[in-house]
Amino acid sequence: MQTDELRQCLESPEQAGKLLIDWDIVDAERGRSNLAGLAQAMGIDRLSELCHPLGRLLPRCADPDMALNNLDRFLSNAGPSSLPALLESRARTLETILHLFSTSQFFSDLLITNPDFLEMLRIPLRNSPGRAEMLKDLRDEVKAAYEDSNVLRAFRKFRQKQMLRIGANDIIRDRPLEEITRDISRVADTSLEVALETATRNIGKRFGEPFTLSQQPARCVILGFGKLGGKELNYSSDIDLMFVYDDEGQTRGKNTTTISNDDYFARICSEVVRLLSANTDRGQAYRVDLRLRPEGQRGPLARSLASTLAYYDSMGRTWERQALIKIRPVAGDAGLGEEFIKAIEPFVYRRYLSVAEINEIKALKRRIEQKSGQFGESDTEVKTGHGGIRDVEFTIQFLQLANGGDLPEIRHANTLKAMLALDKARCLTDTEYRSLDKTYRFLRKIEHRLQIMFDLQTHRLPDKPEELRKLALRMGYSRVRSRTDDNAMPLDPLEAFLEDYRAKTTLNRTILNHLLHLSFDSNQEAPEADLLLDPNPEAERIQV
Repeated sequence: MQTDELRQCLESPEQAGKLLIDWDIVDAERGRSNLAGLAQAMGIDRLSELCHPLGRLLPRCADPDMALNNLDRFLSNAGPSSLPALLESRARTLETILHLFSTSQFFSDLLITNPDFLEMLRIPLRNSPGRAEMLKDLRDEVKAAYEDSNVLRAFRKFRQKQMLRIGANDIIRDRPLEEITRDISRVADTSLEVALETATRNIGKRFGEPFTLSQQPARCVILGFGKLGGKELNYSSDIDLMFVYDDEGQTRGKNTTTISNDDYFARICSEVVRLLSANTDRGQAYRVDLRLRPEGQRGPLARSLASTLAYYDSMGRTWERQALIKIRPVAGDAGLGEEFIKAIEPFVYRRYLSVAEINEIKALKRRIEQKSGQFGESDTEVKTGHGGIRDVEFTIQFLQLANGGDLPEIRHANTLKAMLALDKARCLTDTEYRSLDKTYRFLRKIEHRLQIMFDLQTHRLPDKPEELRKLALRMGYSRVRSRTDDNAMPLDPLEAFLEDYRAKTTLNRTILNHLLHLSFDSNQEAPEADLLLDPNPEAERIQV
């Protein structure tokens, strides 16, 4: 666009409106404000240079209004010096950030606040760094932060920068689910490792180094449950943790107060949680949940290996066996972690099931169905609705508990790997496996697109049709999509997305119902056992 034409657009609401319509901008008033903001930030000549690629790229975005508004905010903060990087190679970097700006307000705000992050998003996009590289980067940042407040910011900035990198690869390159979730989990592992090292230094200055009763340096491991344990974290997952140290004893050191190992490692745990979850001007790095540890909120923050194994041996319940399917050493002494994993396997996967154990598995089956029934009435809940993510994960874990004693090859913490192993072991038919794998990937992608919008732990589809249509576009549904019947009318992205969503969740629920009912007949009700096996029963289920 010529400079004179652009100047007329800025001066005439009518001319500006025509330009914005060509760009698929819906809110004309805000669009004119964004044009004025860009002209002020860059100058009329530079904005004129930007108009052609904007006219080409904005209509391809899921939400052109959101993209233009965030571009205005970014360039107002970054200044005109960032324009050459955006426009090089046929404006490929501009295309990247416009897609980010129209898909995630969280990523948009990160880039606007940290314009230097732009270098990481230039084409070709940065591949996933290894654990050693990430550890070095975060250790260097923490080491350079002399004050505690700067240490906290270092953890938060590290996570935010890595999430932006991962999100760009997810949105722009459409990387596979397992690559994205493994990468997100590696970021959490790295944060936990450096947080544990930092906590050890902080606590060690006051209390010295812990030793066992046999006068050996005491070891500690952080074990991750759930999606962290399975290396399948989503963008806004809590991280479920348990702290285990190898043996009782006490600390020693020059000019330090001596405390017992249980006290020492409880302090380590509290410090790790503080480093990662304390609220700062950059928010939290992670929400940390310790409730899956032995005795839950009533139990000690850290336990010795012997005490932990004794608890599961004498008091462990079926829901804890289910949780332990997805446990993994994530930071600290890997040898101690593997020792725990090996020792706990006979508790989790039992070769022979007694009548009492079969009744426990039946109770777990009812618990799965009760939870699905409780939350599944709404077809807008991606996680807890009928045929949703929870249905798949709970049922796969159920099959692992029922068959894992005889089939060590199905003992996988990762859901996708567990499904494949169950297929190879003939616990799933090939058709069941392929259907569950495909629909699970589809639902997890929806979950990711919902969560990266505002970095919130949400699983509910939007209520408004226009917002739901934008989600369909962010999922990759084109603006016109034909049915398999060549003579049928083309589908709008919203219609196509909802058709797929309903078909996939219905198929999921059909398969999962078949698998659950096939495994065990559960006509015999045992509500008391259900309550004993549920760590957090609903109040109305408890009878006096």
